[in-house]
Amino acid sequence: VTNYLDGLGIKYELLRHKAVVTTEESRLIIHVENCMSCKSLYVKDKKSDNYYMVVLPFDKRADMRGLAGYVGTAKFEFATEEKLFEDLNVHRGSVSPFSYLNEDTAKYSAALLIDSEVWNSERVKFHPGDNTATVVLDTCDFKKFLHSIGKKTIVVNV
Repeated sequence: VTNYLDGLGIKYELLRHKAVVTTEESRLIIHVENCMSCKSLYVKDKKSDNYYMVVLPFDKRADMRGLAGYVGTAKFEFATEEKLFEDLNVHRGSVSPFSYLNEDTAKYSAALLIDSEVWNSERVKFHPGDNTATVVLDTCDFKKFLHSIGKKTIVVNV
């Protein structure tokens, strides 16, 4: 992840820490001023094989029906651990938009649903696919990252 960001000329801060699994743990251990603490979920449409990543503020509840409505489906459910690893090469607790770097887009590309609070924040922080590190960057640079990978992004209000 850091090599990719370096290649784009994106400034970031890499923080090393003990492994964290929940967003609450992350928020308490990795406190950064003026930075949105986020949670990333990998979900699927309950009636199809369409997958999506959802990024929300750490303390916002994921309304699975409301989120699914943004893509014209009835309800989302969480992807299995096996599917997470197959599609993004990560395990639960390590999902983040940086996981898209592992995605085989020739096979499938999961759209990103991102909460407007995250989208409009000053800075964001995410695991780089490893829950013993956190990458902190300005949101404008995060958007540059998403653009560089051609990620379909849907801003949501949950």
